[in-house]
Amino acid sequence: MARPKTAAGIPHLRRQGAATQLIVDGKPMVLLSGEVHNSSASSLPYMEPIWPRMAAMGLNALVVPVYWELVEPREGTFDFRLVDGLLAGARKQRLRLVILWFGTWKNGESHYAPEWVKTDLARFPRAQTAPGRNSATILCLSDEARDADARALAALMRHLRRVDGRRHTVVAVQVENETGLLGGSRDRSALGDRRFAGRVPAALMRFLARRRAALTAEFRRLWPAAGGRPA
Repeated sequence: MARPKTAAGIPHLRRQGAATQLIVDGKPMVLLSGEVHNSSASSLPYMEPIWPRMAAMGLNALVVPVYWELVEPREGTFDFRLVDGLLAGARKQRLRLVILWFGTWKNGESHYAPEWVKTDLARFPRAQTAPGRNSATILCLSDEARDADARALAALMRHLRRVDGRRHTVVAVQVENETGLLGGSRDRSALGDRRFAGRVPAALMRFLARRRAALTAEFRRLWPAAGGRPA
């Protein structure tokens, strides 16, 4: 995404010694942030009393979800009225926003995906906790699901650049929220079994090898104990 033409640039992370700083309008910013419940931000009237309450608590930011099902209720048709309302509510109280993208996942399930995604099991298959037993989670190996989610997120980011690229009300976006699969250790569909039995991607192995010293202590212990294989 191209940077907006401002002297300070878009909000970004900057390494400063051992610390990582959030830079907003050219200066480090510490977020004193509240967070609303999962579905609270789906209603602008519901949010009306929340904005001044957060400001009165001395907060300078609020973490709010944005929902794929409300942004793209019909495939290819985007509705950003809710997003614009959240921006307006935050600006009125001089609050910054951190957006949680409730796309394919929220808490290991897919409840906030659009209806046209959830009802098309052929195009957007479910992960299976046992062979033939569908879960409530869209299969992470689905190229169709990945691409549809990516198109929606890209549309959201373009909209934010257009309406907030200079004011920087939004200082961060979490690309997905709580990815995973509830009720099983991995996908047990036929595709999942084939991928699990296949080779680990070479790019991933190269990445792990380069960053071996930075891996978690548990991973550094388990990998050599399992043979430390590079492929």
